[in-house]
Amino acid sequence: MIVSRAHADDLDAVMELEASGFDHGRWSRESWAGELSAADRQVLAYRDADGRLVAVATLQLVDDFGDLLRVVVAPERRGQGIGRKLLMASILMAQAAGAVRILLEVEEDNAPALSVYRRLGFSAIDRRRDYYGPGLHALVMELPIESRSYSPGSPVEVAS
Repeated sequence: MIVSRAHADDLDAVMELEASGFDHGRWSRESWAGELSAADRQVLAYRDADGRLVAVATLQLVDDFGDLLRVVVAPERRGQGIGRKLLMASILMAQAAGAVRILLEVEEDNAPALSVYRRLGFSAIDRRRDYYGPGLHALVMELPIESRSYSPGSPVEVAS
């Protein structure tokens, strides 16, 4: 599997993923354009054999930690380990940049995402009430990565 960096010309495909991935709290086109152009962001892309963008993750690197801001996998490709592979690439990238931990927020009733995060070693450290809207609470999760060694189960290569 090759995870590549997403670029500005991927914006339309990213917006299609965003629309299919979230019922509420969708990011705007301007927000994603900012992610794709920001110097402190790493937007990783997973493409199918035909080159179609089927998943994307964005990571902000700040001082000694990474902030995983968004992970979106096309609905028809969920459950195939793609999100996990993007997470592994994000972890490795953060670790290579000197990060000692990764933080993220996830909707507390998103069982599939919580399962993946917990299997990778993330643990809940806080809860944010109404973070995604009224009655939609978030868990803040953390993964210490300073001395960990990760093996994604299949090779992950990050291409430029």
